[in-house]
Amino acid sequence: MTYDVIIVGAGPAGLFAAKILSKKKLKTLIIDERSIPGGAGALTDGKLIFDNRIGMELDELSIDEEKANSIIHYIENYFLKLGVPPEVSGIDAVRGEKIRKRAAKYGLNFILSKSRHMGTDNAHKIMKKFKEELGLRGVDFLMNTRVEKVNNEKKGFVVSTNHKKKFDSKYLLVCPGRGGSHWWRKQADKLGIKYKHGPIQMGVRVELPVETLKPITDVSYDAKFLFKSLSHNDGVRTFCVCPGGFVTLEPPQNGIPYRGKMLQPVNGHALSKMKSKNTNFAILVTLPLTKPESDPKEYIIRSVINTYENGGGKPIAQRWGDLIRGSRSKKETFDSVARGYDRVKSTMNTEFTPGDISIAYPERFYSAIKEMIIQLDKIIPGVAHPSTILYIPEVKLCDTVYLTLKDTNETSVNNLFVAGDGAGKSRGIVGAGVAGILAAEGIIKKELND
Repeated sequence: MTYDVIIVGAGPAGLFAAKILSKKKLKTLIIDERSIPGGAGALTDGKLIFDNRIGMELDELSIDEEKANSIIHYIENYFLKLGVPPEVSGIDAVRGEKIRKRAAKYGLNFILSKSRHMGTDNAHKIMKKFKEELGLRGVDFLMNTRVEKVNNEKKGFVVSTNHKKKFDSKYLLVCPGRGGSHWWRKQADKLGIKYKHGPIQMGVRVELPVETLKPITDVSYDAKFLFKSLSHNDGVRTFCVCPGGFVTLEPPQNGIPYRGKMLQPVNGHALSKMKSKNTNFAILVTLPLTKPESDPKEYIIRSVINTYENGGGKPIAQRWGDLIRGSRSKKETFDSVARGYDRVKSTMNTEFTPGDISIAYPERFYSAIKEMIIQLDKIIPGVAHPSTILYIPEVKLCDTVYLTLKDTNETSVNNLFVAGDGAGKSRGIVGAGVAGILAAEGIIKKELND
């Protein structure tokens, strides 16, 4: 079957692109390997950050603040129409400024950003409604379908699926998501698409009592703190704060295949109604690589494998009290009352191995993580309480940035566009939506000029 546009990936980038394309009556097909649309971000927690400083790089997208804010406003209004809860966080400038000034004393940069939270359970319903509305606009969907190969032929692009079916189109928009980034890199190499390597993004998932972070999360639900490590001057940031949330694993699609298993990075999420007594968040260290090893993907894969091997085939967890003493955590003392570890009960939904992060992670990452927690504790007392739990591996596989033309997201291959986290164009739901809309606008411009 022939389409004007085929979109690979039903995450926010693909869905918002399809919404724009449908207004111009371009015949569009979206293919996704999952049964539910929305991508990993919408299906694990559903945080919506409406701030052009978060989740996107304006220089990379080749747009100014005015353009970015216009698209962000459009995305926010549509999500509200779909049923996102009206509660908003990150708009109390007075309280936010107090936190910013206090943080600055200790070398931390606090970014107050407007946000809304869907919750994992609510996000499923909202993204299904998004899909239904696109269907009413004439957009076709192929869910539970994996794209195995993309060919660039004279008649256009030919997409082959795992169901032995082929579809062709004039334009192709690939929104692979983090889980599909490895697959897309291989396809991009075959197609001759130009790209550059992004930085390593690797760190830990931190879990502590809700009350500890409440003075911050009451002001900014997904609080963003930026820091430069004292030991190596590497960028460190907080990410994906989940008040009353649960520690979990990334979906299997986002895992790393190894000896017949999928090694899944650690993640966190929060539900709209059911809450735990804990808050969890990620601390990520950002490190660009240079020659001779400039490919962060291979480095991250090795680090995840090393973590799982050190954990006996499971993720590793360590109490801050053990880490700061230079000793590994052990199963028999992990919830020790005498050490105060009973203050935080793990919400991890799978087995983990109490262990030693300093053995699994390179010193550069380990030191930056430790320094960040010490600094955060100075403005949020209790972050560095002995009972705080750190989980690894926490990694983000958005390590390839595809070179694109101006603000269109068109790659070096004619009529082939990319968008979203897996293409290095965003970090998060709203940023992916912005990138998808820019790609759709780029396709429409080309079609009008044909």
